[in-house]
Amino acid sequence: MPTPSLSIDLDAIAANAAAVVGRCAAAGVRVIGVTKATGGSPQVARAMLRGGVAGLGESRLDNVRRLRRAGIGAPVTMLRIPSVTEAADVVSLCDVSLNSEALVLEALGRAAEEQGRVHDVIVMVEMGDRREGVAPAELMPLCEIAVSSPGLRLTGLGANFMCASGVLPTEAKLAVLVEEAERVEARFGVRLDTVSGGNSANLPLLEAGALPPRINELRVGFSILRGENAITGAPLDWLRGDAFTLEGELVEMKTKPSMPEGETGIDAFGNRPSFEDRGDRVRGIVNLGRVDIRLEGLTARDPDVEITTASSDHLIVDLTGARRFAVGDTVAFGLDYGALVQAFLSPYVEKRLAGRDAAEAGPGRVRVFADPALLAREETQDFLQAIREFGLGIETGGEIGPGDLPLWMPPDRGPTWEQITTDLPDRVELGLLWLDSEPGPAVAAEPDTLALVGLRAATPEQSEIIRRHGILALTMEDIDLIGIREAMRRALGRVTAMTEGFVLVLDASVGRGMEPDEMEAGLSYRECSTAMELVAQSGGLRGIAMTGFDPDAQGAALKAAHGYLMSALGKRILG
Repeated sequence: MPTPSLSIDLDAIAANAAAVVGRCAAAGVRVIGVTKATGGSPQVARAMLRGGVAGLGESRLDNVRRLRRAGIGAPVTMLRIPSVTEAADVVSLCDVSLNSEALVLEALGRAAEEQGRVHDVIVMVEMGDRREGVAPAELMPLCEIAVSSPGLRLTGLGANFMCASGVLPTEAKLAVLVEEAERVEARFGVRLDTVSGGNSANLPLLEAGALPPRINELRVGFSILRGENAITGAPLDWLRGDAFTLEGELVEMKTKPSMPEGETGIDAFGNRPSFEDRGDRVRGIVNLGRVDIRLEGLTARDPDVEITTASSDHLIVDLTGARRFAVGDTVAFGLDYGALVQAFLSPYVEKRLAGRDAAEAGPGRVRVFADPALLAREETQDFLQAIREFGLGIETGGEIGPGDLPLWMPPDRGPTWEQITTDLPDRVELGLLWLDSEPGPAVAAEPDTLALVGLRAATPEQSEIIRRHGILALTMEDIDLIGIREAMRRALGRVTAMTEGFVLVLDASVGRGMEPDEMEAGLSYRECSTAMELVAQSGGLRGIAMTGFDPDAQGAALKAAHGYLMSALGKRILG
């Protein structure tokens, strides 16, 4: 596994979400799962939803767009106070927003009317943390804007604690919030659906049975992700604390004096570090730095590893008590909430899924979906027999089940993505590696887990989608420049990071020999073979689509494609 990397155990996140949801439900409280620390990761969002959260909470519109592009239709609450200029996007992307300003409410109302929507708003009440919120004396005018706007619905009141000033939620403060909610209801003759009492810091009150009965929503991210008490930082014994592990590689290990030599000043980050004279120590350097992590939030998983200091790109550790390490070894760390946020944001830290399918065995059979006439072709029958001889079973049609590797053979690209998403019983964490001469329907897939390889043409509209969404698209020009191995390394990195595997799409137009009319275009036989061999070596193949072949396809083209697919399955010249 490349390092530095951040391992994310979706099972742990789902289990924590389920535990929090269960305890809250017993008190009549619903949970909004907050994904902002993970940059709006669709995988983390789905894990929270699998655990039973009622909706998702986000603070950045880019993150909400990422969730929506990934096909997540769950209700989303915008946690950060919207700006006036963001109003239209907030209304179109989010179901609910937290608010404290009249001008923003008016802008949201106008945007909702223009879009033919009704947008739910929660008015935030200042409870002492001095972050967002309106003083109780100013509450009624703000609520009146929401009540009187045809584009808005005043769904509730909310409060926030522990985020800006560290002010703790208390039973008395929450009782005031409930009183304000009842005052709003009496003033406007409405019944508020939501009294949102705060975040993970409220869980200790909930456990103590001290939440007022009208508090019926909490916005929880910290405890679901970290498994900790948000007030004390101590582990909660009913939650898992192993959802995230940061790993780096030891790149230097030498004995050095523990004290710097020479006159010292401030470091590159404005700090003046101090050191204790402990004599000569075995010091190691891990390929992590302050660009990637919040140093103060790291804890070495090995108790014999001591964290000393860090520069932009190097983490200095004391290995005097851990001499068993050697250069090239991996060093693992736990992260607090702040370090987790920074690691997720660092483009230099690979994100990898752990748990769920990480230890699953490979497929036991190939399940084929193809036109009967194409199936009956001699070339196809020879291909299926080769799969059997390789040790895999063959089934045609039916439902995809455990141990199945689906193989679709549609005659054209058009229905491919729709068929993949319809047929696969659980596609939520899969990437898409699409080898084709043009983007086709691939651009409708989730851009964070999509890689296009071998492009020779694209419409202006497709090019704009690729650019706007940051899709990894490697053209033949790119492949000529960097080589097929580097191109596939980048592509496989994209489709396996933060996924549980990927579906390979191989179109007839991408490789020479598969499209006889374009013998000199596209990937060469050696390039195609190398690409497929790297697919097999990745260990992440979860499905294949071979597109562009109808029942009348030329035999040589079919044989070429089948040969490439056998390489993708792991077949080698010498067995």
